[in-house]
Amino acid sequence: MKDRFHARLGTITQTDHWMVEGQVRAYEPYVREMRVWAELFESIKVFTPLVSFHSGASMSSYQRENVSFRFVNYDSRVFRFAPLIRMVQFPVVFIQMFFFILSHDILLIRSPGHFSLIAHFWVFLLRKKSITKFAGFFGSFKGERIPSIAERFFIRNFLRAPHYVLVYGRSNQQHLISFFPLVLSTSEIDELRALPVLQSEKKSTLFHFYTLGRLTPVKGFDLAIQGLGELFKIRPEWNWECHLIGDGPELERLKKMAKDLSIQDRIIFEGKQDYLSAMRMLKMADMVIMPGEKEGWPKVVAEAWVVGSIPLCVNAGLLPEIIKDSENGFLFNPDPKSFAQKCLDIKNLQTTLPQVVKAGMKESDRLTADNFKNGIRKICVDKLKL
Repeated sequence: MKDRFHARLGTITQTDHWMVEGQVRAYEPYVREMRVWAELFESIKVFTPLVSFHSGASMSSYQRENVSFRFVNYDSRVFRFAPLIRMVQFPVVFIQMFFFILSHDILLIRSPGHFSLIAHFWVFLLRKKSITKFAGFFGSFKGERIPSIAERFFIRNFLRAPHYVLVYGRSNQQHLISFFPLVLSTSEIDELRALPVLQSEKKSTLFHFYTLGRLTPVKGFDLAIQGLGELFKIRPEWNWECHLIGDGPELERLKKMAKDLSIQDRIIFEGKQDYLSAMRMLKMADMVIMPGEKEGWPKVVAEAWVVGSIPLCVNAGLLPEIIKDSENGFLFNPDPKSFAQKCLDIKNLQTTLPQVVKAGMKESDRLTADNFKNGIRKICVDKLKL
């Protein structure tokens, strides 16, 4: 295409890739964004692990002819001997990445991770133009691993132009560019807003909480259930129920927790749903709970905005910069009592909630694929001089 940049873009990512029926597939939100980069550059080559195991995450294919791959061996699984395996694989990847970076004009580094830590070292030494997409909270947090700390230190203190880093939230250095995630295309937003909701499915006297995600420890669903248990303890007469959409290794533990808190009849575990079904459920929500303290820019917040629901988020990580409390959503401190009190406060604000919905929908209109693409193009022209 004539409007593509005539430059060889090399992408370095630790996102696992699979070969399924002759097609390369990877985690769907990552692939969705890479399709936009493929529309901007004439050719893209992806330096990435090719694995045989599957994590259970939703997968998608690139569907772009100008994307090719440089597969390497690197085991990202968590098990007893995994660190030893990676110690053997790491030096090989280190050398392979050197030659990969040497052969490309621009590097797109997906961060954080072991691969991005190596990549930043090489682009700095080789003086290659680069854009880093930092996909999480660009700050310290409890339980953060040493490679992530080291990488962020290197980015802050050593990288400068022509190396630019896209970060969520505010930035105070010239090479750190405050950016936003790609969430949905304009057509997808229109489709979600047009999804029907049967009034018979939503009882007017019942307050609906919904929450969505893979049931893993990092997602913080235990905090949500503990908070709902505290709410039931304080105000047992309030008629509410919570629908948890998703599946994963934490399912049985979360069910037991709900039972121990005597709210098992109010917590509905919906299991894994296809995307449109999950969005149709979110559209029925009065509040969409986002309890994860270690999230980057949670897609479910924007999805709640799009379908006209209100996000109720933990006051941690990047979320205080995304959510303006009582304006486009609500924040609670990461403890069950704070969650319960915030819910009671919201119950007393019923007349102002339509304004919160309206503000959230306006925010979601900014997070489109077109705006993301235009923002990347501007950085490539203004900063990288393409």
